[in-house]
Amino acid sequence: MKRSLLTVEEKKLLTKAAGLMEELIETVEVTDDKALVQDIEAALREAREGRTRPLRDLVMELNLESEVQA
Repeated sequence: MKRSLLTVEEKKLLTKAAGLMEELIETVEVTDDKALVQDIEAALREAREGRTRPLRDLVMELNLESEVQA
């Protein structure tokens, strides 16, 4: 019988830590992309100003009703 060096709880914590590190790396990559940051800021500004429309309308406009549940 092969024994593990880590307990089940330690494995869960390690898996969670690895996931958080991946998220952190993605965040750093996004924040390093100045054009992407500007696009995100512009999109958030438009949303705050109410210059948006329901996803359902876009799906219908693009004839994607059978592919997307909005």
